[in-house]
This record gives sequence, C-alpha cells and structure tokens, in this order.
Amino acid sequence: MELQKDAGRRDKGIHYKAKRYVVIGDDMFYRTLEGLLLKCLGPVESNRLLHEVHEGTCGTHQSARKMKWLIRWSGYYWPTMLEDCFKYYKGCQACQRFGKI
Repeated sequence: MELQKDAGRRDKGIHYKAKRYVVIGDDMFYRTLEGLLLKCLGPVESNRLLHEVHEGTCGTHQSARKMKWLIRWSGYYWPTMLEDCFKYYKGCQACQRFGKI
C-alpha cells in the first residue's frame, strides 16, 4: 500500500513539471511563472550560448549566476542551466587565473 502512495506522488510531480512545457511546431518551450515562454535548448546549442554569453563579442566573463540570468533574460532555458553555468565558469582559465585579485 505504501508503495502505491509513493508512486502516485511521483506521478503527480512529473505531471506538474510536464505542464510547464509547451511544444509549438518543432520547438519546445518552458513556461515561467509569469507566463513567458523560454525556448528550450539541447546540449550543443546550450554550450554555444554559454560560450557566447561568457566569452563572446560582448562577453565580460560574468559569474555563473549572472550568466544564468542573462540567458533566461534572452529567452532560453534548459533544466541544468545553473549547473552548466558553474561548470563553464569554473573551466574558464582566464576567470580562474584572475579570480582572487
């Protein structure tokens, strides 16, 4: 009986999270609490966007949380965004070299 209750809670959690996503044409979007639609990106597109935000033409080697804010403000989303921003920021040699000065 306890196993069925636990499975029911998991199904409700998945159902609740799935309601936040919308498919329009061939693109998937994430719906924010404000009702805005953010385009979901795959691994290749997200890495390209991380590079552009952090080191691109106007890149100023921002911290991970600032990168996440800039990406969401630009209208993009993926579930592991903050973790990926931290990995990219920690892997940037220029940021690590001059980080404590």
